[in-house]
Amino acid sequence: MSFNVAPINIPPKGPAAPAVVMDVSPGKCTNTCPKQNCAIHAAKVDSKELADIMGRLSLSDITTNNNNKPRSGPLPGLGVTIPRPMSGPLIRKAKVKFHFVRHAQSDLSLSSDFEAITPSSLFAVHNIRTIKDNTTFRDTDLTPHGREQARELGLYFPFVDSIKALFASPLRRCVSTSLIAFPSIYERGVRVTLWEDLREFGYAQCNTGSTLHKLRENFREIKTGVVNTELLYGGWEFLYEPTVEDRMERVEKVKRELKEFEHVILNGGTWKGMVYLPHYGEEDVGVLIVSHGGFLAKLMNYPKQNWSNAEYRTFKFPSEEKIAAGCPPLHLLQTKASYAKEHVPLKQAGPPFHFEIDNTTQERLLEIQEYKDHIENCDRKAREGEARSFAAFMKSVVADEDARD
Repeated sequence: MSFNVAPINIPPKGPAAPAVVMDVSPGKCTNTCPKQNCAIHAAKVDSKELADIMGRLSLSDITTNNNNKPRSGPLPGLGVTIPRPMSGPLIRKAKVKFHFVRHAQSDLSLSSDFEAITPSSLFAVHNIRTIKDNTTFRDTDLTPHGREQARELGLYFPFVDSIKALFASPLRRCVSTSLIAFPSIYERGVRVTLWEDLREFGYAQCNTGSTLHKLRENFREIKTGVVNTELLYGGWEFLYEPTVEDRMERVEKVKRELKEFEHVILNGGTWKGMVYLPHYGEEDVGVLIVSHGGFLAKLMNYPKQNWSNAEYRTFKFPSEEKIAAGCPPLHLLQTKASYAKEHVPLKQAGPPFHFEIDNTTQERLLEIQEYKDHIENCDRKAREGEARSFAAFMKSVVADEDARD
């Protein structure tokens, strides 16, 4: 038996396409990070952005022939080229990053014994319990160590040039931290806007604010326009949040308003009566927020997370892809660079004592004395009221007995 086998014709192999080399290495570090070309702060390659760029390029754009000239048409052996839609500009879309800062170490508080005030009993921690009913100094300011922490924060913070808005709690320790740490920001026209909703939780004296009149006396920057108080209102200094639900309502309100502000700072518009121009360019936009440890922990949905004095962390809202995957749209996500390293410019060193009684301390002592007198007056009135009530009750009892007789 014989078989007729047809010959197999193998077409000649076409010339191999030259290798394509694309440099996608991150650029050099251009911020003020103490470590040159820091791997954390250096620009990262955005995979989505890279895929978008590759989708807009054809092989004829990124390959060359032997004469180092761009090829025209498809490569030999390939019937199609990568589509090159040019409907949109080849520009990276800017993102908004929120840099949250806890205030630096705050002003002097007293030991639990108000009557035994000595220099050694003055603690440089604002929330130590004092005098009566767990009260503390009202609206405390920064200690000398706290002011040094704020200055170090200004040198350590690497995102100064990207900041387009600066918000701070109107409590004095946050206002002072903002003014001491970031003069390079407000000197170029970015005002420190005091936002009442950024204040700390609780009813303690240290979390009770100062009146607008007193803030103007303490901070001349309010009169010069550096500090913006248009979001404050009369009576803001007293906080009333009796339940956990009330506190969380404020947290969710701040998240919603930050999300709205993200759109306004990029595209322009009005937010809380303030007008912002649209942002042009590929650089990310930074929003700086100076607040308190307890409030920031709730805002990030980590109630037990501790924030050090003058510590900053960077967050952003989830992208559309993450929201489609199930991430809540108002959930703040910490960036990888921020999560990889603790950003504390100057930690507490030595015992938390302050041995200098200055004018600021004397003012606080007067406030404590006034508050103590107020408490004693309230107690005295309560006792007098109880005595009057008891006397009236006894008179009614005697009258009833006389009526029976």
